[in-house]
Amino acid sequence: MTTLTRQKSREIDQLAIDSLGITGLILMENAGRGCTDFIQAQPVDSVVLLCGKGNNAGDGFVIARQLLTRNIPAVTILLDSPTSLVGDARTNFDILCKLPASVLCVESEHVQAMLDELETSSTTAILDCMVGTGGVGDPRIPFKQAIEWANAQQALRVAVDIPTGLDCDTGQPGSPTFRAHHTLTMVARKQGFAVAESREYTGEVHVIDIGIPLAAVTQ
Repeated sequence: MTTLTRQKSREIDQLAIDSLGITGLILMENAGRGCTDFIQAQPVDSVVLLCGKGNNAGDGFVIARQLLTRNIPAVTILLDSPTSLVGDARTNFDILCKLPASVLCVESEHVQAMLDELETSSTTAILDCMVGTGGVGDPRIPFKQAIEWANAQQALRVAVDIPTGLDCDTGQPGSPTFRAHHTLTMVARKQGFAVAESREYTGEVHVIDIGIPLAAVTQ
């Protein structure tokens, strides 16, 4: 079974763009649609998306838009400044903001108060779109606060690609680490998922097809 390291994940994305002509926007759209298909199949009636500033957040913005088209209420919380968004993530954020979507941009010092005001239940899904495979070390504020809040909720917790705080290569958890019931990982499982300790944080792992022929880019 093919597993991907942090570096290999980056290389596969770049190879798909450079060699196959699949743009980053297409990859992000496919990732978001695949994750939304999974969420729609779950017994949930609302979604909270916790987003950072990179491509993992970009996946979240696509998911939020896809949820809107399927009439599933969602709140997108941007944990970084909108000015920090670039590239494909910025494009999808701008699209989302032009739609009748609920997007909250809160300064770091107010994140905890805002999270405490959110109402969640066992039929809420909380999506971790904060950092992705590039994360190393303990999550910083405000991601630390968001993870601790999410882990305390009686909701369905879903990590997009990898739980924030879990090292992609070693499978070692940071303090804190998002505790997912399900992890929707792109293209292939990540190397760190093979470590027994990681399973406490990944929950059930589902591989999402984003349109990259894996055999073509791993030769």
